[in-house]
Formats: sequence, C-alpha cells, structure tokens
Amino acid sequence: MDIAGRTAVIVTMHGKEPVIEAGLAGLGLRFLPPPVIDTDGFGTFSGEIPRAGSQRDALLAKAGAGLDAVAGADFALASEGAFGPHPAYGFVPGGRELVVLLDRSSGQHVIGEDLTLDTNFASCDVRFLSEAQDFAQRIGFPDHGLLLAPPGGGGPFLKDVRDGAALDSTIAALLAAHGGVHLRTDMRAHRNPTRRASIARAVADLALRLDQRCPDCGFPDWRGVLRAGRRCGWCGTETQDRADRLYRCRSCGLERVEPFDPGRMADPVHCPSCNP
Repeated sequence: MDIAGRTAVIVTMHGKEPVIEAGLAGLGLRFLPPPVIDTDGFGTFSGEIPRAGSQRDALLAKAGAGLDAVAGADFALASEGAFGPHPAYGFVPGGRELVVLLDRSSGQHVIGEDLTLDTNFASCDVRFLSEAQDFAQRIGFPDHGLLLAPPGGGGPFLKDVRDGAALDSTIAALLAAHGGVHLRTDMRAHRNPTRRASIARAVADLALRLDQRCPDCGFPDWRGVLRAGRRCGWCGTETQDRADRLYRCRSCGLERVEPFDPGRMADPVHCPSCNP
C-alpha cells in the first residue's frame, strides 16, 4: 500500500476536511475535492435515520461511497463516531471515533481509533426556560451545537440554532406547543469542537498505523497486541499480567511474538493460585 504521491478523497458533509488533511499532511497524499455525498444517509446522531449495521460497517460504507463517486481517487478517507456509556467506566459517557483509509486497488483498509471520556455527549428533557439555559451552558453552547425537539426526543429535531436569542425563542415556542423540550448535544463534527479533537486524535493514530510496516511485505498497521500470561514469581502459574506482544500482518499473514518486559515475573498477588 504505497501512499506518497497518490490521491485521496475525504467523505464528509460536516467539515472534517481540515482536521483529516492536517493529520495526514506528512504522508504525501494529494487530496481531491470532496464529492457531494449525503453522509446522513448512513445514520444520524439524532436517530432520525438509523445506522445500518455497526459503527465499522457505516465507516467502510462511507469510504466505499467516496471511491464510487470519485473515479480518480486512489484512496477514500471517512470517519464515524459513536457515543454512549464508556465501555470501561459504566454509565460515564464516552466517545469512540474511527477514521479509515480505504485502498481502491486492493480493497484493504487501515483504521485509526480514539476512545475517550472527553465528550460533551448529553441529553435531557426540561419544562422551564431556565433549565434549558443551564443545560446549554453546561455543554458549551453556542460553540457546541444543540438539537431541540418535543419532549421524549423522538424528533423532528431543530439543528441550526446558533445564538442565545434564537435558542430562547425556539425553546419558548416548544414549551408553548408541547409543555416541555428535549435537548441533546449536536455531535456533528462541524458543530462540536470537542468531537473534532477526538477525530484529530483518531487521525493521528491512523497516521502512526500507516507508518508501521510489516517487515516482510511492507503492509501498514504492523502493531502488536499485548497478551496476558506472565508467570507467577512464586509458583509459575500463568496470570493476567501482560507477557508478550503479538504482531500479525493482515496482508501476508506474518506473525511475530515479542516478550513484554522480559525477565520479570508476575507479582504473586495477581496469581490465581497463590492469591485465589
């Protein structure tokens, strides 16, 4: 997968081009004008258009649409975000951003990722203007966008309220018509600087993966995965302590295992036999 000097198209309708281009500037890609693709068709954060399949499925579908739309592009780049309870911390909100580079000639792809607690993802139902104003302040409005709908959040959503005066008048109208308002953070990239920062970190991870090459075939994403199994220093039983790093090339199948912190034995406090 040679990259330098080849062409790429970024699939977005929400202003992600500057973030992605800046993060990959050192790779030598030539960026083509983005095609007009309604990426909301792959799913919206408001739920009005459900995402078909997984986050990864939507990501690859977006990139594939970019290659279909721009015949001269060697690669397509796309990102897809997902927000909800953080997988490691229960009910604390988190965000997971994926950014893909899809190669037309081989069909191969490389994905960068950012998993973060740094998100303003939130929603609430309110019955008073003051409650709505407090929520807007907490999530960083107007720099961060808001979605507004009747109570319950079933839509339709108002998505382009830009200032405090417009927010107050919109909320007043919804309160008068429905007795309440549903507010939700706008997670679209062009309306959410916190999400754009996550996209930038995912792009940096992608750039690193593209630079890490298989020693045999040169395919990128040669990144080791840490595995448990370090033996206890007292009895020799395998523990959950990290023991080695497994490298596997997705192109040629080469595998290598490198010890992690070689020579060290696991603390018996972590041993299932010595400290059951």
